[in-house]
Amino acid sequence: MRLYEFEGKSLLKSAGLAVPRGAVIDSASRVSETPASSTATVAKAQVLWGKRSKAGGILSCADATAAGEAVEKILGQKIHGEIVKRVLVEERLDTARECYLGITYQDRSPCVIACSEGGVDIEEVRNIHPERVAVQPVSIVHGLTDKAAADILARAGFGGDAAEVAPILLKLYEFFVANDALLVEINPLIKTAAGQWYAADAKIEIDDEAEYRTRIPLPERLGSGKEPTKLEILARENDLIDSRGAAGRMFYEIEGGSIVIIAAGGGTSMEALDDLYSLGGRPAIFTEHSGNPTGEKVKGLVKIALMYPGDIDAIWVIGGRANFTDIYETLVNGVMAGIRETPNFDRSIPIIVRRAGPRDEEAYQALRNAREEEGYNIFLRGMATSIADSARMVIYQANKHYTARKRAEQL
Repeated sequence: MRLYEFEGKSLLKSAGLAVPRGAVIDSASRVSETPASSTATVAKAQVLWGKRSKAGGILSCADATAAGEAVEKILGQKIHGEIVKRVLVEERLDTARECYLGITYQDRSPCVIACSEGGVDIEEVRNIHPERVAVQPVSIVHGLTDKAAADILARAGFGGDAAEVAPILLKLYEFFVANDALLVEINPLIKTAAGQWYAADAKIEIDDEAEYRTRIPLPERLGSGKEPTKLEILARENDLIDSRGAAGRMFYEIEGGSIVIIAAGGGTSMEALDDLYSLGGRPAIFTEHSGNPTGEKVKGLVKIALMYPGDIDAIWVIGGRANFTDIYETLVNGVMAGIRETPNFDRSIPIIVRRAGPRDEEAYQALRNAREEEGYNIFLRGMATSIADSARMVIYQANKHYTARKRAEQL
């Protein structure tokens, strides 16, 4: 379950981290309930996807009048396919420094990511300035120690601020583990001119399978911001056919796109969608599976995704390295079987695959066979290819297919 920024910040505040003063409103007439009446503010669209600023979903406001105008402008916008129904209006911080803190899973262990820059694309910084980013797996048994936290921040270039940020990182890790999170990210973590640290943004994803034992009251989802489409309803029904794993619980049909994204759950799927949008790609379908679902369940999900009524120019099968998910079962008996059973499937559509885990070599060999013997346009990549580079490949191949398709239509 992905959380909206205001939900995530509320939870972080309960965990002892400082967040800017703010309030969530659904009408410009309620601006008086926010800090806008007494200070400069920032109005932020509440959607489940990133890159809001580029879409006009984050606006700076000098006073209450400007805040009201900003809220009026943001409400009702469609950002990455989601209609904005709520706006977070919070105090604008006097920023002296911005940093990045994140925790997700890598292989079988939690992994801490720290960067001495904030408000950035962490994957891009890691590629261009690797010395500014520290990545450290953490033993699930021993946890994150004071010394390990200090070492990570020192390696990331926090300098003299490392001693102040270390307690924040320790609280963030404690929150991550205690609440069965798949991803917790503060980007940016801001130090004000007065020397105080605030979580200026919060991206959190909680494991759906652990909801029964969570220690926090998970808010009711606001959904995709629109009435579910026929395909979204079918996907949810598909998820209920078998209790093993999830395949269809998260499914969005997005207007104007031509790329079908079949993602493996967790932080990878969020990062993939953010990268695709930031690089200019336009998804048509975004869905994901997780928790080692059966091949039959994934096959059903793929067949539903390929019922998309518009043109499809690429299929992106994207995920990280799984620990327990059977890659052969989900890729070959799931994704590939769904493609094979789709009537009149255009085999020139590029299928870009980035995945790893149990039985991945066997799965990749089966996909090579499908490419060589059946003519499917499959591109296979491993973990050496970053998510951002994989997104670039998808966009490139989608554009090639689009151009070829348009030329064929003119003949």
